[in-house]
Amino acid sequence: MRRHRHSLAAAIAVFTCVVLALTGCGTTQASSTGNASGTNTGGLLHQVEQGGPNPCQPTKGVDRDSINLGMVYSESAFGGDPGAQFRAGVDARLGEQNAHGGISGRTLSYQVEDDHGLTTLNATAGRTLAGPDGALGVVQFSSASGGSAPVLDAAGVPLVDGQVSDPDAASHSNVFSYSRPMGMQPTSSGWGDFLYSRGARRVATVAVQLSAGTQAMADAAQRSARAAGMRVAATLLVPPGELDADSFTEQIRSANADSILAFVPAPMFYEIAIAVRNAGLGLTAVLGNQSAYSQAELAAAGTKAAGVYTFVDYTPFEVNSPAHQRFRAALGAYAPQAATVVDGNALIGWISADLLLNGIGAAGRCPTRATVLAALRHLTRYDAGGLLLSPIDPSKGLGAATACYDYLRVNKDGTTFAPVNTTPRCGRVVPAG
Repeated sequence: MRRHRHSLAAAIAVFTCVVLALTGCGTTQASSTGNASGTNTGGLLHQVEQGGPNPCQPTKGVDRDSINLGMVYSESAFGGDPGAQFRAGVDARLGEQNAHGGISGRTLSYQVEDDHGLTTLNATAGRTLAGPDGALGVVQFSSASGGSAPVLDAAGVPLVDGQVSDPDAASHSNVFSYSRPMGMQPTSSGWGDFLYSRGARRVATVAVQLSAGTQAMADAAQRSARAAGMRVAATLLVPPGELDADSFTEQIRSANADSILAFVPAPMFYEIAIAVRNAGLGLTAVLGNQSAYSQAELAAAGTKAAGVYTFVDYTPFEVNSPAHQRFRAALGAYAPQAATVVDGNALIGWISADLLLNGIGAAGRCPTRATVLAALRHLTRYDAGGLLLSPIDPSKGLGAATACYDYLRVNKDGTTFAPVNTTPRCGRVVPAG
């Protein structure tokens, strides 16, 4: 009987200690103000109010209820506002995810940094987002991506870049993208092959002054053209801002070029298209990079843009797949300012955010920068829910990605785009040099 009483007393003591845990059973601790106290109710009461102790260790960009991300973009860098469209796509993807409970119950948000297209400010943005109050991961859409990549790499921050404009940025192991950087070597013959198939033989490439990214793309285009059996008739640089149409068309005429391949923002590309039409140059083909795939800019150009070409490295909207319908619905719900005329840059924002969320979701209940990086590095198949031309393997790095594109042509009324081929064109690998 005595043994039973001792056991019962011990059980009551344990039960009482549990019930009275909020009053610091069996403790004599210093309070947050530094005074001796037999209780420590503040922190425990807060834990009870929040549903229990935080299951995860504190880490940058993550707390009990939220995940903070970062965004770096170039707003109105060289005319137009592709960065705002990219941001709208990110808003749509994060908004959809938050509507479904976020990730592990945590709400997603982001801190935005505008680098104005300058490498120095891009690096500054990277340092801000890598800091003590920084982000778990970063999405980027910048014409000056080379500044932030090494800064974020040193801090171990995952970076998903919608357009790796600087080939050097692609060498960092923390950088991921849904597509192969256009300026990266080795080059594909695809652009040259496409122009050759249209009847072009003498191409003029166009890039933007002070933009290393667009110039690297133009260099790659020249190698592509030569590999396809074409001659590079001119390598032109245009200043950011309004195009000097007379000077530009005279350079094209003097070079005896029969085609143009331009790596410039969409507003400038359509200025080029109008200028060569007004000058009566009769070019065989005018091809713009994927920024030219813009319904808004096409509408502004009208019929004088009829017949020009562009290319994209994702499934174009004209396919109208279930994945496109999901994207459009989310854009209307969470970024309605961009939903009236859907832009390809918004789709790039959606895909970039989706790829980063894929890594965060695979990083477990308590994501950290290191675990998100590990998850992305082990991701072997990704197709953005059906938005990519074909699945990619992020685990192999950007250099292993194939440069495949869907080419589109503006119709004779200058109102819509239409795919040129039924399947993407990939070209052949052109050795560096």
